[in-house]
Amino acid sequence: MSALYTGPRSAPAAALLALLMLFSIWCAPTHAAPRTLRFERLSVEQGLSQQSVLSILQDRRGFMWFGTQAGLNRYDGYRITTWRNDPDNPDSIPDNYVNASYEDAQGRLWFGTKGGLARFDGASGKFLRYAAPDEASRRAGNRSVLAIVPAPGGGLWLATGDGLLHVDPDSGRVRAYRHDPNDPQSLGDDRVNALALDGKGNLWIGTGAGLDRLAPGAARFEHHVVHAHDPQRNTVLSLSMGPRDTLWIGTAAGLEAWRLGQGAPERRRLGEEEGIGEVRVLSLYHDGGGTLWVGTDQDGLKWLDPSNGRFLTYRNDPADQHTLADNQVSAVLVDRTGTLWAGAQYGGVSRTDLASGGFVRYAGAEGLARAKVRAIVEEPGGALWIGTTGDGLLRVERPGWRIERFPDKKGPGDLVTALAVARGRTWIGTPTGLLWRDAAGGFNTVPLGAAPGASYVQAIHAGRSGTLWIATRGGLAALAPGATAVRSWRHESGNPATLGENYCFAVLEDRRGIVWIGTENGLERYDPATGVFTRYRHEGANPAGLRHSRVYYLMESARGELWVGTAGGLHRMEDKDGAARFRYYPFNRAREALAIGAVLEDRQGILWASTTAGITRLDPASGQAKNYSAKDGLVDGAYFVGAGLRAADGELYFGGVKGMTSFQPDAVRDNPFPPKVAITDFLVLNRSRGIPDLHERPQLDLSWKDAVFTFEFAALHYADPDANRYAYQLDGFDSGWVEADARRRFATYTNLDPGAYIFRVRAANKDGVWSPDAATLRITIAPPFWKTWWFRLAALLLLAALFTAGYRLRIRALIGQKELLAREVDARTDELRRQKESAERRKQEVEEQKEVVEQAHRNIAQLSDIGRTLTANLDTDAIMRTLYGHVAALMDASLFAAVLRRPEHGTVEYVHAVVDGALVERFEVAEDPQAHLASWSIAHGREVLESDLARTLPAQLQVKSSSALASALPCAARAGMHPRSLLLVPVMVGARVLGALSVQSRAPQAYGQVHLDMLETLAAYVGVAIDNAAAYRQLKDTQAQLAAQEKLASLGSLVAGVAHELNTPIGNSLLMASTLQERTGEVAARFDAANLRRSELADYVAASLEATSLIQRSLHNAAELVSSFRQVSVDQASAQRRRFELSQACQEIAATMMNKVRLAGHRLQLAVPGGIVMDSFPGPLGQVLINFVNNALLHAYETAGGSMLLEAALLEGGMVRIVFRDDGRGIPEEHQARIFDPFFTTRMGQGGTGLGLNITWNIVTTLLGGTVRVESRTGQGTAFILELPLRAPDTQAAAA
Repeated sequence: MSALYTGPRSAPAAALLALLMLFSIWCAPTHAAPRTLRFERLSVEQGLSQQSVLSILQDRRGFMWFGTQAGLNRYDGYRITTWRNDPDNPDSIPDNYVNASYEDAQGRLWFGTKGGLARFDGASGKFLRYAAPDEASRRAGNRSVLAIVPAPGGGLWLATGDGLLHVDPDSGRVRAYRHDPNDPQSLGDDRVNALALDGKGNLWIGTGAGLDRLAPGAARFEHHVVHAHDPQRNTVLSLSMGPRDTLWIGTAAGLEAWRLGQGAPERRRLGEEEGIGEVRVLSLYHDGGGTLWVGTDQDGLKWLDPSNGRFLTYRNDPADQHTLADNQVSAVLVDRTGTLWAGAQYGGVSRTDLASGGFVRYAGAEGLARAKVRAIVEEPGGALWIGTTGDGLLRVERPGWRIERFPDKKGPGDLVTALAVARGRTWIGTPTGLLWRDAAGGFNTVPLGAAPGASYVQAIHAGRSGTLWIATRGGLAALAPGATAVRSWRHESGNPATLGENYCFAVLEDRRGIVWIGTENGLERYDPATGVFTRYRHEGANPAGLRHSRVYYLMESARGELWVGTAGGLHRMEDKDGAARFRYYPFNRAREALAIGAVLEDRQGILWASTTAGITRLDPASGQAKNYSAKDGLVDGAYFVGAGLRAADGELYFGGVKGMTSFQPDAVRDNPFPPKVAITDFLVLNRSRGIPDLHERPQLDLSWKDAVFTFEFAALHYADPDANRYAYQLDGFDSGWVEADARRRFATYTNLDPGAYIFRVRAANKDGVWSPDAATLRITIAPPFWKTWWFRLAALLLLAALFTAGYRLRIRALIGQKELLAREVDARTDELRRQKESAERRKQEVEEQKEVVEQAHRNIAQLSDIGRTLTANLDTDAIMRTLYGHVAALMDASLFAAVLRRPEHGTVEYVHAVVDGALVERFEVAEDPQAHLASWSIAHGREVLESDLARTLPAQLQVKSSSALASALPCAARAGMHPRSLLLVPVMVGARVLGALSVQSRAPQAYGQVHLDMLETLAAYVGVAIDNAAAYRQLKDTQAQLAAQEKLASLGSLVAGVAHELNTPIGNSLLMASTLQERTGEVAARFDAANLRRSELADYVAASLEATSLIQRSLHNAAELVSSFRQVSVDQASAQRRRFELSQACQEIAATMMNKVRLAGHRLQLAVPGGIVMDSFPGPLGQVLINFVNNALLHAYETAGGSMLLEAALLEGGMVRIVFRDDGRGIPEEHQARIFDPFFTTRMGQGGTGLGLNITWNIVTTLLGGTVRVESRTGQGTAFILELPLRAPDTQAAAA
């Protein structure tokens, strides 16, 4: 709903209202905590460059600035403008990672990024960068500016990852303060995270090693340890200076408050008692009222309630899009219009209006779990009874909000439609009848009759006489005081004196004892004295009647007026000349009225009505209505019919489909701040002129060609940008103000006459508070030149001159034409001659260029073939041999050398050197760029082309002696060669220099640019080939190590299984042996005492036979297990070939794994027939089967109860098929093609390495000489199918 428009308020009135409300708005938090806040979110979906908002700033014009990890954003309530770093543009922002923002007293905007500090020039849209004096020598990552605060004299203090910086904006000078281990009064740590200034001008610096203080004008630091034994609590992440000289300190493990004064600070650590634990405090912010907001790493946003000193927490609820976007809050700001902004690490920025509202939302966070609240009633002690759809009956203690639920078996069920408290009982209406709750907590039923719908209770009302009135879907019922049975009224066809409609919604007994019933088909009046019903229905021709016959709610005001809520709006019943009239109260200017859910009257006589669109405040005296929706803090969705309560303390409650809303009427307030309005864009022919400082400019000059232009504007008020309104006027064209809503934030003008105009625009916030001043822009449209006076005068003079000079010009033209013709003939002749000569020269140049291009194509093709040959080889020596062969074919390579760096030795190695076709043995020399030419090339990453070494080499390396020259070219020196020409290029992979290639010749001028280009290309290929070879060697080593580890893990699982299986028979044997020993001792004692009876001897013999039999069986089982394990372990460890029977090998493997399978709650069955004899490798085969079992245990089952089957069958051609099946969840189709790939697993970090099935595939396809495949469907299990030869291939053949 939208409020009635009353016109823009006058400027003095609006300003006065804002001043009067300013103090109360900012101080409101000191009296009452905002229990719930409804947030709107701004993220990448709305145009934000990235969802991690690290800093928030509102400039003096009212624009919002958001620093993210992927750019800087400016927001006007509707559109986001983004600035990002352009490496090729030094005027762009230094880095996209924006940590901090600040606006100084002169209105200059400063932004701290990971690339340093920058100031934004609004006039040009450019950024001016400020760098530390030693930035080039420091690590690049330490340029990150994390915080900016003002310094005395207009300077700035910067917190960076590399110390504290002071910037003088006027001179651009930057001074750095850093930690010096030898100076105890230097900065305590270079990791500066936060800054704050106290009231005396002291600068407080939060670092990774505590807190430092820098007095005004001082250069020495005073150190404060937050916690000496806990590094997390000693890591300061955020600071904020609050009222009463209190410094708030956010650490990596909690929050502290230090009261500053004379001497040492008074410290106080806040904990669980204050509502905050040992959380990482990412941001601290004090709003205009001095109250503290805390952004935490995982615990959401916290607000310190000054009334009780406890924190109230706002967190993200994934089920509610209007909660905080994310629980990691990195930035907080309350802007000048009362909007709270909270920047999150992963959810963008959340905003909510603190200056208006006053509503409390009860949903999931309060335990209602977004229940559908159908009925609300208060018991004398202040507790609330809440009837819901789906959650049944709830009882809520106040204060504390402790919820008591009543299960279906004990309570009234999951649907409660009506509630009342009367006669010391709680009455509950349900679709199946009426119940009441006794003092013992039991529920008792009151029969309502057998008529259709009579048991479906819609409303319960306790009358003044003590009678309980019940409105049902089958008529009206009443339970008199002391009665146990109800009296019912139903509609009787043809009798106008009876109830007019059985389907009832509401019932009310007024102060005169008259009973009013709201029904599906009108309002009913019942007089208990006469027993007569009177009906009031909608009559289309009667303007004083009801606008709709469906009556949902009835309410009697404190003045005795009857208010009737219908499906067509709210009415007040009036008595005029003995006749009933119904006055309709519209809630908006639309013709369509909203259905009324409930109507409550506050202590001031103001009515509050819930509807399908929200809650409306109505002043009965003036008829003015104000509509509130979910954007004002209500729950989302519609409100239920009859779900309303005015509590004893004046609190109003309304139940809706997504929870419940409550509020104190006096606490509901509108936002009093008028918006600033800015002209944000100027378009000509629907194309933006892109003026960065348009909102600052007083005037624009236009050409007469700019016939169609558009102004765009925005109200910089963010409580609800879509509800802002506008009024604009172009002086000199518009006769009055033109009003528009947020959907039409533009004004277009066409075909204006040349002249001067003034465009003005004003704006109102969502609550109708208009800006006192308009944003203005002067427009000057220049006339076309043909409408200027000077053009018209010049035209007249020109016309006269033309007539005067016309004849003379004609004569002169004829003479000149003759002379011109003669000159043109001569010029044409010369031109033809020059064209012929030029054509001949171009022909010759084209032929030369064609030859060059063809040669270049041949070189490129040849180099490409060489590159493919080199990069396809994974052996370094082979690479070098191939390279030399091609280099020798391309150029003079009297000496060829390939040099590789050996940084671990501090040397370079000549790995392949050839002199006059002879291979030189490898050797190493010290890596010395000052003395060794190849080392110089490697160190500088630069090529060397020398045509006269004797002359240029000494200058190149700055050496003079001949011995030094020999050390510069050691390979040539060893071969006794004296080269005159040389090519030397570094071998690089990315930014890494691996070595160098060199060719040398005894002839001068042997190499040119073409040879250098070819050698550089070959060096690039060689670098890739060498890097590939190294990576291949590392990969093979890693695969071998992982395969060995997997094999050991498999053998370990065998040992664990057998150890558990042996424990049972050995334990049984030990128990029976000890028992037998004890019985033998007893029999021997009786025998020695000569009192042993025959029966006792017989019992002893029988027990001995049974015990020895059990011992024999147990030891036999243990022996079989040991034999099985010995065979399996030998096979696993040795991987030797032998003949074996498949069924026996499978049973031995199953025995070792059975304990692991049984502990996991699964079964492993064998179906391997006997007689299948194989000449193969039982150890690797066992490893394959164990891998299948382990794979099933890890991936196939989420719960116990699985079944696995191992079966085998002979095939034709000397083959056997072995199948392992499980009935688990199966393998998705998109994964089946990759399960045998190395390192592919869906349980990385949960026990899966990704090598088990790859090892299986390698064993089966190589050593065992067979095939393996998988068959699986999601939800139907998996089968691994092996097809193996009964005789495995020879090892040498398999390797081949």
